[in-house]
Amino acid sequence: MNKKTLAKKRTILVIEDERPLLEVVNAKLEKSGFGVIAARSVDQVFNANLEKKGLGIISASSIIQALDYLEDLEQIDAIWLDHNLLGKENGLDLVKKIKANGGRWKKIPIFVVSNSEGAKTIQSYLKLGISKYYVKSNYRLDEIINDIKTAFDYKKKN
Repeated sequence: MNKKTLAKKRTILVIEDERPLLEVVNAKLEKSGFGVIAARSVDQVFNANLEKKGLGIISASSIIQALDYLEDLEQIDAIWLDHNLLGKENGLDLVKKIKANGGRWKKIPIFVVSNSEGAKTIQSYLKLGISKYYVKSNYRLDEIINDIKTAFDYKKKN
């Protein structure tokens, strides 16, 4: 058996409000060899009501409990995040919660992929320590996925 066969499949938590785009992103990531867990809102992430084949509905009473549950369920290796999401909270709210309450989650690479390109919004994300901010209309999905793979390769080497 070679090393590739033994390598752990990386899992990406994709949070995108537009269902058609969410489905396309999921398909592209899966085709690229990633496992995918999907959500459409901050509430969905922290209530752990995540869409995954055969996963069903899980409820959690706190952010920490939800993150712990996800940690036990499957390690999340990166987050693909839209800024505008369903519900009252946006991607920036999610990043703030993860950074404030996340433990191991603080170190997970976060790739924000959004059409909200205001300089102030982008600066807020960067100050919180996201890996990269992409304006959807300026990048192809393949380019973003390649950047995620590169980030994993870089992390492996260091």
